[in-house]
Amino acid sequence: MNQITEIVVASSLSILTALIGIVASAVKNYLVTRGGKKALEVVEILAKNAVNATEQVADKLDIHGKEKLEYAKTSLIEGLEAHNITLTNEQLNTFLESAVKTANEAWKN
Repeated sequence: MNQITEIVVASSLSILTALIGIVASAVKNYLVTRGGKKALEVVEILAKNAVNATEQVADKLDIHGKEKLEYAKTSLIEGLEAHNITLTNEQLNTFLESAVKTANEAWKN
């Protein structure tokens, strides 16, 4: 039974990763057509910074899980507003998830 659960979880994570990649690609294409390559680069940098900043203060603020996501999202929104860039909640989540995935891969190596 445990082996089946492990297989289901591993498969689910693979599917989720693929879906995040597809959604991120679609959002990137949307941003390139809407605001150009510079807007896309700004969003990616701000998402990366929001994730890194959240990780640095998470222990001090005693935040975990969804609270960390909301903290990172708030930080990202503030940065985007400074650049007059608006994204949907789904787009924000996509960029943050992509930044988290990139950070996790970097920390593993």
